Amino acid sequence: MRAFWSVRTVLLIALPLLVGMAALAIIGGGLVIAQRGADAAAQSLMRSATSHIVSRAVAFLSQAERLSDLTARMISERTLDATDRQVLQRYLWQQLMAHPYLAGMYVGYEDGGFTYVMRVQTVTGDQFMFKTIEEQRRARMVTVTWRNAFYEEIVPDATMVDGYDPRLRPWYAAATRGLNSGWTEPYVFWTTRQPGITVARPAKCENEVMQCVIGADITLNEMSQFFQRLESEISGRAFLLTDEAGIIAASELARQPTSRQIVRPIGQALMTVDDLDQSLLPAVWRHGMSPGALKPVGFRTLDWQGVNYLAELSAFDFRGLSWLVGIAVPRAGPLGWFSSVRDSVFWMVAGIALVTVLAAIALSQPIVAGLRRLEHNASRVRSGQFEDLLPAQGSFKEIRQTEEALIDMARNLSAQIQATQLALDEAIRAGQIKSEFLAHMSHELRTPLNGIIGFSEMIEMTSADRLGERERSYVADIIGLGRHLQQLIDQVLEFARFDHGLDSGGRDPQVLGDVVAGIRRMLEQQFAEKRLQWQVEIPDDLVLLVDETPLKQILTNLLSNAVKYTRPNGTITVRGQLRSDGTCRIEIGDNGVGMTAEELRNAFVPFSRSVRNPYVAGNSGVGLGLPITRMLCDRVGFALEITSMVDLGTTATLLVAAGRAGTRSTAPA
Repeated sequence: MRAFWSVRTVLLIALPLLVGMAALAIIGGGLVIAQRGADAAAQSLMRSATSHIVSRAVAFLSQAERLSDLTARMISERTLDATDRQVLQRYLWQQLMAHPYLAGMYVGYEDGGFTYVMRVQTVTGDQFMFKTIEEQRRARMVTVTWRNAFYEEIVPDATMVDGYDPRLRPWYAAATRGLNSGWTEPYVFWTTRQPGITVARPAKCENEVMQCVIGADITLNEMSQFFQRLESEISGRAFLLTDEAGIIAASELARQPTSRQIVRPIGQALMTVDDLDQSLLPAVWRHGMSPGALKPVGFRTLDWQGVNYLAELSAFDFRGLSWLVGIAVPRAGPLGWFSSVRDSVFWMVAGIALVTVLAAIALSQPIVAGLRRLEHNASRVRSGQFEDLLPAQGSFKEIRQTEEALIDMARNLSAQIQATQLALDEAIRAGQIKSEFLAHMSHELRTPLNGIIGFSEMIEMTSADRLGERERSYVADIIGLGRHLQQLIDQVLEFARFDHGLDSGGRDPQVLGDVVAGIRRMLEQQFAEKRLQWQVEIPDDLVLLVDETPLKQILTNLLSNAVKYTRPNGTITVRGQLRSDGTCRIEIGDNGVGMTAEELRNAFVPFSRSVRNPYVAGNSGVGLGLPITRMLCDRVGFALEITSMVDLGTTATLLVAAGRAGTRSTAPA
């Protein structure tokens, strides 16, 4: 017998190892999960920060957009007269006072005229330049006036020559051509030579003819100051760039000095990331763009000046502008707590693992004892010994309940076995009494029945000439009914014999065609009375190795049923085929009344007969033909299958196993 290790040994050795491995797996998994959690939290943080920056920037730009829309609508609806330059200038000044982030507002006309109010920051406060360009007699008249925040004139009107034409500026083209919903890319303002962006809107008359274009300027310095304020909200850096590495907003630009006077120095239109080589911005650009600077790649980590940063560069989706927003946050700031949490988790898991190992060793002893009691009781139950079972003594609730359940199951099983044995003995005794009764009664019935049949046949042979036609028919009926009753009694005796367990005979070679032909001759009168067609498709040399008596009785029962339940002028077919795998298939089919699905299920139930069809009910029988046939098939090793359809007929198929069929040349002598 194969030896097994004891459960105690396995538990004492394997359990600590498994717990230790589990602890290591938990620690490693915890570290991996913590790291992945940190990465996921970092990405989530950067997405939230980027979304916050984008939403704040969109809200900042949308103010100028709404103001331009409102002014254009007022001019279109003639609430504001665009031809009255003084009224228009005062309105634009009021809007600049209400919106301090705007560098200027202006109105450009189709004829080249221009009305402009610009904010200038000075040490004494904001000052405003009012500039008007008018076409007069093919000459351009430029008028400039300076006012303070109280709309007080501080510099008288001055006339000057200016070649400025608003129709040639980017903001005018953005409004009239519908580019980027009226927003320009960064460009240099004409008057201040400062880089900035403009939102412009056209004002149209009732007939959709454009009157003028309204524009509002925001300098990149103002944008940078706004982004500098946003950086305090995310505890990091924030940038707004073009897709060609131009800087729109960055805190480095906010630290540049602003213009204090109206001069026209040669200033740069737009700084790029390469101009800030000592800043964090170029590192974010290089790590955030795909190879070839084709598109932003999103979240990245980078090291700059010994500090690890979380960085993200993504598209700034606003009015079709091809801008990018970038942010960079030191990892140690928002995610520094992950390191402490990770270390705490490590030591906590290590302590739990140690306690678990010690607890497993201490708890293994009662578990092993309970398993041994379960093994002892289960072995006795398996061998049928339901006495002397060890009582339940488990210290653990589950083990004790399992022991009690096994003991209760053993007691119930013992009681059920005893009850089943008593019922089986009674059933065997009842079956024996039934078989003996059937056999005895059948023999008792056959004795007077043989006398009735014999006397009737003697009357028919000796006194037929002295009897009238009616009396002779009575005698024939007596003989026919007697023989039918004798056949029924024979079936009952046969059923009792097989039910009693009598075996079949030997295995003698039987030529299937000859056996079928003999049965055909025996049923000749019934075939003739119903005018049935007979088709036989059996090879002449097909031989079955089976006792002749059960084979004939099987085929006789099946053919008798086929004849009995086939209407006049029907057809009965018998086929036999020796297949390539050595098995033999025998089919007996008819085109008679057939059976329903329910009748087919009950076909092999003794004494079961259908009364559905009057044709079936009119044929005599006790419902033992197919049950006897099934018993005979089981005795000789045949498989019997019945298929049937109502009004289409029934087919009985006999399957003879390999080795039980052959040809005359292969069958043993």
